[in-house]
Amino acid sequence: MIGKVYLLQFLVIFCLIISVGCGSSDDLANPFDPDNPRTAGSPSGLKLTPGDRQVLVEWNQLDYQGVSKYRIYRQFTGDIQPKFTQVGEVSGKDNQYVDQNGILNDQLDTTGEPHLYIYRVSYVDVGGVETPNPKEFQTDDTKTIPLWPSQATTPSTPPPKPKLLIDKSRNLIITLIWKDYPVPGDFKEFRIFSTTPGGSKFDQVGRPYTLESPFFFSDPAFNEDGESKQYRLVAYDKFGVPSITEVEASVGHIPPQMPLNLLSQYRSKINGKYDVALRWEANVEKDLKGYQIYSTKQDEKPVSQGGELAPRRFLSAGQTFVLLENEGWLLNKKMQLIPKLYYVAAVDKTPRPDTGLPDEGMMAAAPPPPGFEDLVEGVQGQ
Repeated sequence: MIGKVYLLQFLVIFCLIISVGCGSSDDLANPFDPDNPRTAGSPSGLKLTPGDRQVLVEWNQLDYQGVSKYRIYRQFTGDIQPKFTQVGEVSGKDNQYVDQNGILNDQLDTTGEPHLYIYRVSYVDVGGVETPNPKEFQTDDTKTIPLWPSQATTPSTPPPKPKLLIDKSRNLIITLIWKDYPVPGDFKEFRIFSTTPGGSKFDQVGRPYTLESPFFFSDPAFNEDGESKQYRLVAYDKFGVPSITEVEASVGHIPPQMPLNLLSQYRSKINGKYDVALRWEANVEKDLKGYQIYSTKQDEKPVSQGGELAPRRFLSAGQTFVLLENEGWLLNKKMQLIPKLYYVAAVDKTPRPDTGLPDEGMMAAAPPPPGFEDLVEGVQGQ
């Protein structure tokens, strides 16, 4: 008999534990339930952005049509008796509110610590029921359950706006420079954001810049000359208040670099002509179109004196070798046969903006064959 009594008591206690556990899980599963101990049913995602005598309050919009309006409550820790009071109300279609109601910047207590503006948000359904119910949170509710989530911030005088210099002297690179910035006492960091021209969504690029960082940022994320971006350089103080400088910049029309380590190899043929092989290192520019091969012509001034060259062959960007076969000789003033000289120029994908012609870099000169120097003095067209 006693065993049955113990068994009955155990079953009763077990059922109570199960029922309490299930109720707690249900409350936590629904964040809009007024009995949820973590949210009290308030909208999630509460976020504050401090500004100059203002605070932007944002939250996640509730995903159902029963919401009529949102109410915003604020408490200031610098008041003699701090308490939450309603400072704003917006439509159920909105999910933000800019509070400019009597806000002061940089308010500090007697120890030098900042006073805080603390915010919380409720919603009102079409039946007029407000959740959370503010009448149930008039005491020191930080020690009560459920909790009505809140966020705190300190508005502040914005730091000075950075003055930007733009350098675009390097190929496919824009550098933003903000040297000589007058750093305020409450400065925290710079952040850089960018978007395409006309874009509305700015993404952060690079890392935050502190006082220990160099005051410049180089952006190599371009693919062709003339490409543009919009930039925002934002200076933040320690309270998170921003000061924004926005510019639009385009990379310059910079020609490719001269091909490096150009080598040549000549070979005479029994038909009275010769072959020449040219090889060089590949250029690294992302906007490289290819390479133009040139050679000297008969009865033309030297290149150093503005003489024209004969365009011979165009190679794609991936090619760094060319074999020119059955090349004809030139004659110097002494009517001696001499080989042509050869040059290679890297060519950009983007034409020159002033002429529309291909944008070529400086030409690299291929080494002449052994003994050529002995014939230079009497050369025609070199």
